Amino acid sequence: MVNTARDEFLRRYATSPIHVPRLERFLAVYGTGEEDDAFCSRFIDWDRACRDADAARIVTEILSAGDETGRITRISEDAVRGAIRWMSELTSLPVSERAFALRARLITSDDAAVAGFVEFLAGAGDIAGAQFQTAADAWAGPRLAASGSLS
Repeated sequence: MVNTARDEFLRRYATSPIHVPRLERFLAVYGTGEEDDAFCSRFIDWDRACRDADAARIVTEILSAGDETGRITRISEDAVRGAIRWMSELTSLPVSERAFALRARLITSDDAAVAGFVEFLAGAGDIAGAQFQTAADAWAGPRLAASGSLS
């Protein structure tokens, strides 16, 4: 049996068997058939290049969950890679707050705000370390309100 990048993707990021269908839906949005393997290979490469062992897995959980209705919206691959960097390098926040802020910024009902945030993520690869940290802090802040939502 040939091991495909898609198989490796599912093994790496499905933290339990119940996550497999959700990840399969996620991959259906990012390409089908042979395109799955190409995307999966790139995603695994981004994960391997990342200094945080959990960043890519957390990003798959956030993106595969979709919005409040479960609908998964495709963002550019550059934005996906930027989301992995967000989870890895936004060290001014604990992991749980980074994940919450990432999800909240991606599913807000303000389409212009989502577009601006996705544009920031897509351009993250071109931003130097300290500048990325400053810009990411601006997108993440203000800190979480007591209600559990971003203010």
